[in-house]
Amino acid sequence: MVLQDNKTHQSNFRFGGQSASLEGINFLAGHGFDFADLNLNELDKIRREESDMLEAAARGGIFFVAHAPDLRVDDPEGLARIEEAVRYSARFRPKTITIHPILVSPSNTPEKIRVKIREIVKLAGLAAEFGAKIACENTAEVAADMADVLAADPRIVLTLDIGHGELLGEKNKSLGFINTWPDRIGHVHIHDNVGGNTYYEDLHLPLGEGRIDFKPIMEALALLPQEVTITFEMPRHKALEGLKWLRERELA
Repeated sequence: MVLQDNKTHQSNFRFGGQSASLEGINFLAGHGFDFADLNLNELDKIRREESDMLEAAARGGIFFVAHAPDLRVDDPEGLARIEEAVRYSARFRPKTITIHPILVSPSNTPEKIRVKIREIVKLAGLAAEFGAKIACENTAEVAADMADVLAADPRIVLTLDIGHGELLGEKNKSLGFINTWPDRIGHVHIHDNVGGNTYYEDLHLPLGEGRIDFKPIMEALALLPQEVTITFEMPRHKALEGLKWLRERELA
């Protein structure tokens, strides 16, 4: 299934998949995706193939976003690794760099949240040096939980994770984020889910294999004036099937 001859989708949508290798870049470019989402959890692997990945992306006409290591910004060791990854990613000029702020947690205290926001603001300044924005991803949060971190620095945006929005509630939270923060949606993660009472029930299913009603969410995203980059957070061949699934339903 090759979709590169059909890049005509919703005018503000750009679709991509995860990658930490030359193989991934070639797959995404060869199948008509717009960008690669660098998985900075695999920083050593990316470093080994950096030059080839950049050359392949240039040939294929794709750009980059990135996902920082899945570590906590209020942990000194975790923060150091996130900072290292953000600095390194400058070579790829990503538009956004997603982090997990973890603003809703039983272990959080007001002081911990202040520390997290302070460090996220510092990361936003670091990313801004090469034109990127730090994008805070919802895990257990609802829209209101992001108010303080977004107020702290206008360069901070949101990564709306549609699949995470299906967890810890009776209805998907994605429309709440879009309606509350329309101008701060900087990136989107798309995958299906079946709900659940804990974050650990996050299944990252292919589209159509869970219970999410994507139609109102995609229609709301299509109304945003800014470019909306959307990463399929699933294996690449499932990402390709997911793009086809959206197009068959006229949602992309």
